[in-house]
Parts: sequence; structure tokens; C-alpha cells
Amino acid sequence: MGIDLGLFNDLERGAIPSTLRIYSWQPNCISLGYSQNEDRLIDGKMARALGWDIVKRPTGGGIVFHNEAEVTYSIVTEIGNPLLPKGLVPSYKKISEAVVAGLAGIGVAAELQTSNIKLQNKSKSPNQKSRTSLCFSFPAEYEIVVSGKKIVGSAQKRGRRALLQQGSIFVRRPPEEIFPVLKEPYSDHNAVSVEEVLGREVGFCEISTALAKGFSECFGIDFGI
Repeated sequence: MGIDLGLFNDLERGAIPSTLRIYSWQPNCISLGYSQNEDRLIDGKMARALGWDIVKRPTGGGIVFHNEAEVTYSIVTEIGNPLLPKGLVPSYKKISEAVVAGLAGIGVAAELQTSNIKLQNKSKSPNQKSRTSLCFSFPAEYEIVVSGKKIVGSAQKRGRRALLQQGSIFVRRPPEEIFPVLKEPYSDHNAVSVEEVLGREVGFCEISTALAKGFSECFGIDFGI
């Protein structure tokens, strides 16, 4: 999260070019959206005793449980990048299409959720207005789903010059032992993992390579893959 924010700040100053990062997590980690309050939502002492770190994302959205199988992407680029359509919603949708293309490369038939939900704030994700604190409790407009169940949660942050979009790919369900750290009722019945869809284990290299190819396909960028 800190690296992503640093890249965003660097691009705000015009110090770096556009950057795509794809990474996994070690150790397990709980991330909260930038406006969420840890003390109100999570028993941090219990979480850390179970071996989970806790971080705050620079982007919005709800709580995400990043186990060591989970994969995160982040893209930092200029708001005026000609490869992206203008506006928060169109750019968010275009980046999400690249992720969908990447998932297709490993056999996951994902698609963008369509609904009447609208983005109300340029720094918030589609699920920020939900009454639940969990990112994967329900899919909102232009989030990525499989058969109506959320498989990727994303959010975008915008500055004067730069935008940062981060997304969590739900690869494997976290252990049930972690959910009691939540101080509010939760539900993940509207989410599905990559491994549940494919019926097999999926490694980081397979997913990261497919994601890079998806971005290459959608934006016409050669990553040398």
C-alpha cells in the first residue's frame, strides 16, 4: 500500500512514468479503505495475535482479507493518459476490462457488473456507500463478477495529475478463524474465489502473467511477456 501511494505521489510530481504493479501478500493482511476506522470495525489485537497485519489503503472501499494466495494489482497513470477515456467511471471501467481479459487468460469467465449504482465521489469505489464494511459483500457497478458473484474488488484515487487504481483478486477464501475479528455482522455469500471457479489451486505466477497480458491486450502496451 505504501509503495502504491508513493508511486501516486511521484507521478503527481511528474517524476515517474505510468506504472503497473502486480503483487501478493506475506504475511496475511487486512486492509481497510481510506475512510474506514480500524478501532470501530476490527479487533486489531485479535487479528495480530492470529498473524494478520493491518494496513490502510490510499483508495476507498471496504475491508479486504489478503491471504497469501490473494493477488493485488495497482496502476498509476496520468488522468489525461490518452489510452484511458476521460472521467472516473469510464477510466475505472476500462481498467476493469483489462483485468477481465487477464482472468479470461486462465479460464475465468468474468464480466463487469451492470446496475443502476452510480459513483458519487471521485475518490471512492463503487462499493463505498454500502452499509456493510466488507469489500466483497456485494458487487457494485462495473465491478468484476462471475455469475453475479464478486471476484475482484477495485477502487480509484485521483489527484491533480495522477490516478491510482487498486484491485484485489479473490483467489482463495481466507480461513474462517479470521472473521471473528470483525465487530460488525458480515456476509461473503455474494463473492466467489478464482479457485472455486476453476476447481484447482492457482499460483501467483499464473495469475500475474495473465493479468499483464490482459493489460497489454487492452491498452496495446508491450510488457515483453
